[in-house]
Amino acid sequence: MRRTFLAVFFVSLALVAVSLGVLFVQGCGGEAAPTASRDIAGPTHPATAGPSPVEPSPAATPGIFGPTGIATGPAEHDGQRALAILQELAKEPRVSGSAAEARAAEFIADRFRSYGYTTEIMGFEFDGDRFRVGEVTVGGNTVASLTLAGSSGGTVEAEAVYVGLADEAGVAGQALKGRVAVADRGTLNFIDKYQNVKNAGASGLIIVNNKPGPFSGNLTTSADIPVVALSQEDGSAVLEAAKSGATVRIDSPPTVGPTKALNVIARASADSSCTVLVGGHFDSVPGAPGANDNASGAANVIELARAMAADGLDEGLCFATFGAEESGLYGSKALAARLSEEGSLPKFMLNLDVTGIGDDVEVIGNGEPAEDALQAAKGLDIPAVSAQLPPNSGSDHQSFIDAGVPTVFLTSGDFATIHSPQDVAQDISETMLDQIGDTSLALIKAWLVQVARG
Repeated sequence: MRRTFLAVFFVSLALVAVSLGVLFVQGCGGEAAPTASRDIAGPTHPATAGPSPVEPSPAATPGIFGPTGIATGPAEHDGQRALAILQELAKEPRVSGSAAEARAAEFIADRFRSYGYTTEIMGFEFDGDRFRVGEVTVGGNTVASLTLAGSSGGTVEAEAVYVGLADEAGVAGQALKGRVAVADRGTLNFIDKYQNVKNAGASGLIIVNNKPGPFSGNLTTSADIPVVALSQEDGSAVLEAAKSGATVRIDSPPTVGPTKALNVIARASADSSCTVLVGGHFDSVPGAPGANDNASGAANVIELARAMAADGLDEGLCFATFGAEESGLYGSKALAARLSEEGSLPKFMLNLDVTGIGDDVEVIGNGEPAEDALQAAKGLDIPAVSAQLPPNSGSDHQSFIDAGVPTVFLTSGDFATIHSPQDVAQDISETMLDQIGDTSLALIKAWLVQVARG
């Protein structure tokens, strides 16, 4: 779910408000190992602007997933299988452009391949990334940081100096030349903090949150030294180190230039068109395991692919998990644009996002496709209601609406913990996952019949 951000990562993706030195944002779901990768492009599957077909893997995943090349299990959605996939995905945040995103994409591609689908990891690029994850190291302890938009990034290791708010009073009289300035968040615009320490000769700037949780921000200028943000929790040790003159190290990716990210696409054969597309994003925001948002929807997509393949692959039915949804729906935009250029946009698109916690299947959409979804749920005695997204929210169905494709978005509607460390697998309802999956399966079959009838 692309919503607003921060209350431990309720990041506003639609609006960056930099005032009084802080980024004020609202929320739209513990702690994970920091992702230090600068670039997910690797020697095997480079993330380019075009598709990168993935060769079938000989490896089999034991247990519930079944052997490679065989869609085991019943030809129906299985909540237990979906939950097992979700638990695997939610082991770590899956931020766009990170090594964790690449690991998740490989896992998803392996699942699709194991059900017999022709599978592709599609690389794409986008600009304006606010989730460039780096690291700060002090005293042998490394914590995750976010590079402020506009920073050139880089690696700096030097003595740290505490500069208060990085205002004139905090910087005055400090020996900052070649050193790393460590400042408190608050009161002063980020650009002013940066310019004050840069003018004093600092080689880097770390800004520590003045309230619980991490944050992100925009310098509104191009900075030629690394400028990074730390959570209050992780930053406390860095503040103490700066007050004692200890050495700190910043490893920060640049915020300028494109970010490389990934979609994963499955179809019956390499030349199959996608008349019905089922999708959901698999990325998450920094600091959030992203179980409900959106390992849940991605797990549903993967399990639906298995269920539909159990009695044979369907030509025209495609499945996709999207990257960079949280950064601005970029993965779904990239796929919609590609399909549009190929003249092969789907007749219907089903989007699954935040599907693991709630009381009812919520149907977001208009016209006959939405009515089809409500009738599919009714036929299964599954509680379902028409719904709308909260303000300042969005999801990947919008990319296909913009391309003129009829869409339906199914969600379980509980957004309480998304974009936070509390968005964990333990809170996911297997029953809710299965209700979304069962409704989706019935809807997919109804749409395939409609397409076949012309």
